[in-house]
Amino acid sequence: MNAIRLFEFFSGIGSQYKALKNIAKNSKLEIISSGCCEWYIDAIVSYLTIHYGELKPETELTREQMSKILNNYTFSADSKTPVSNNFFIKSKNLSKIFPYLYAFVNNDYFNKVYKTNKKLENYTDITKVDNLQSNIDIMTYSFPCQDLSQQGKQKGLEKGTRSGLLYEIERILLNSKHKPKVLILENVKALTTKKFINNFLDWVKTLENLGYSTSFQTLNSSNFGSSQNRERVFAVSILNNQINEKFDFNNLQRKEPKKVSSIVKESNVGIDCSNLIDKYKLTPFNTSINGINKARLINYSNFNSETYVYLTNDKGPTLTASGANSRLKFYFPEKNKLRYINACEAIQYMGFDKKDYLQIKKSELVTENKIIFLSGNSISVEVLEAIFNEVVKWF
Repeated sequence: MNAIRLFEFFSGIGSQYKALKNIAKNSKLEIISSGCCEWYIDAIVSYLTIHYGELKPETELTREQMSKILNNYTFSADSKTPVSNNFFIKSKNLSKIFPYLYAFVNNDYFNKVYKTNKKLENYTDITKVDNLQSNIDIMTYSFPCQDLSQQGKQKGLEKGTRSGLLYEIERILLNSKHKPKVLILENVKALTTKKFINNFLDWVKTLENLGYSTSFQTLNSSNFGSSQNRERVFAVSILNNQINEKFDFNNLQRKEPKKVSSIVKESNVGIDCSNLIDKYKLTPFNTSINGINKARLINYSNFNSETYVYLTNDKGPTLTASGANSRLKFYFPEKNKLRYINACEAIQYMGFDKKDYLQIKKSELVTENKIIFLSGNSISVEVLEAIFNEVVKWF
């Protein structure tokens, strides 16, 4: 059995690990996580519950001891800024949250609480990562998109910005004696637009100087079996002295999209907003060029995207972490019912399973809204599966 070792920077809830494990089910591959880097508390808890399971509260340490331990690391409660020194001591859920966070950063504690014997190198601060282990096969680095996306500040990839954390990857690769054979990046479509393309090509040149040949393309998840219309840039970089081949996106296996109704059902529980169709007139539904059936609530909002209402009989729109598209509204004409997408549907909309949602909920630490946020920040598992199905042929 061939073993493939994965390391995930900016790991989120682990869509890359999920996709690799999915394709390994029908192959003779063994997928081994060598570790990841993430600082967002809700993402860490979700990652561990999805991929390793729930943990019991810590009972052997005092609140002061737990707080002191966690203050040695850089965590974030909002995915943007680090928590203060008194964050943990004030936390009502400290005994519940401690096992996940400490298991993430301390391999011995991880093996103790999960009753296993894995060798993981996890980090919460990318600036503290000196180099990589020598046996990494695939490294993913889907860096924060805040300075690229329309929802963000559009500062670009300059060093010192959130998206500029990308250049920490350059430093780490330079310091690593043995570089990963394959690098994979995913980010918003804006990465290759006129405003940012030169920044991105500079990065491709940086990788070339490090010995990598890079192919990139904008892919729509609906072309790979997803019910979601989600366009994102993917870049695959191959270490030239390890693999004598360039990645060809034309080889990816396409699939027909599922209907939104396979996930979002009228019978599912969600926040009802049917009062909006009583208060505001609904335009007729039309099918967009992307195959999305939508209408508008007239005079509901000055923001166009806030006014959209969608049907579930075809593809659906992009789910985002924030903004109007984090509050997708679906209409069920047979019941004249309108409601928001719920957390269980949101995570499945990204290619995860219902059981992944249930695992997160068992922790009792991540709210429904946070699960939707994490889902909107994640990567389409279906697209990753298509890419990995080609990449693993080299191993």
